[in-house]
Amino acid sequence: MFDRGINNPEFVEALKTWNHWDEIVRDKELFIAIRTEYVSIYYQGCSLLKIEYKNGKLFSETHYKYLIRPIWKNPYVSWKEDSPNIQGRLDKLTIDKFDIDSLKKSSSWYAEAEKEGVHKILKSNGNIVDVEIALSSEPEAEADSAERSTKNRPAPDRIDFAAIRTNGGKPCIVFFEAKRFDNGDLKARNGEPRVFDQIKRYETFIRNNQLRIEESYRAVCRNLVDLAPDRQDPLVKAVAASPGLLTVDSEVRLVVFGYDRDEDKGEVWNKHKMTLSGRLGGRLLMRGDARNFTKGISEEFMESAA
Repeated sequence: MFDRGINNPEFVEALKTWNHWDEIVRDKELFIAIRTEYVSIYYQGCSLLKIEYKNGKLFSETHYKYLIRPIWKNPYVSWKEDSPNIQGRLDKLTIDKFDIDSLKKSSSWYAEAEKEGVHKILKSNGNIVDVEIALSSEPEAEADSAERSTKNRPAPDRIDFAAIRTNGGKPCIVFFEAKRFDNGDLKARNGEPRVFDQIKRYETFIRNNQLRIEESYRAVCRNLVDLAPDRQDPLVKAVAASPGLLTVDSEVRLVVFGYDRDEDKGEVWNKHKMTLSGRLGGRLLMRGDARNFTKGISEEFMESAA
């Protein structure tokens, strides 16, 4: 069952009074993602922090790989007989206190190019309310997929982001799949590109879980306005104030970025672009540079401009 939102008011109050919360909220490079009774803090597609409320207090955790500092000078550790001579260097090799800037720097080594592009899109569109959205009926699917290399089962479908837009004068939750220009899922020599089947699966899930999605994002908008009011788009605030207005658009948008002028005009790519446009029409959103990519996300998009 699809689920989102924090319904424990004690958790919300604990976050608001946590001595690091204002630091997180002020950092516009970070994305605050409301999950099911926990919060994830994202940077360039990497989840830096998972914050929960257990036994009357906050509990946070970070993947160990983000606690290893990137070291430019002398990154090698010598051996002393059969043991690494590491004790005297632990303070330089690892982050030993809460430091958002250091976590961001360490995580940047793991950020994929496509996720870096999505990060730029998030920064340009204040109406985006969710990222890395696991579309699965299993309640623990999202947690499982975060470490899928240690699990002997496939990860669930995961759509890149969701935003509040207007439809018929009412706020509406819209989902977006984002791909770099060089992603092979956009192209096919024979048959259809794989992205079509991907979007079809997303849309089927959205239609089958429409009521739960509506309820979840009503809670998400309420939580975001409560926890970080100054960061929220007017549409997010409108949903928080009048949750019954929110609807769901089951038609997924495809966002394509990461190409230059010559690539955009190339004969081979134009054949693929015509295939994508022929199926998706105005739901195909394209811009070479992911920075300031707002058309069709937070701004209106005219199909004729494609």
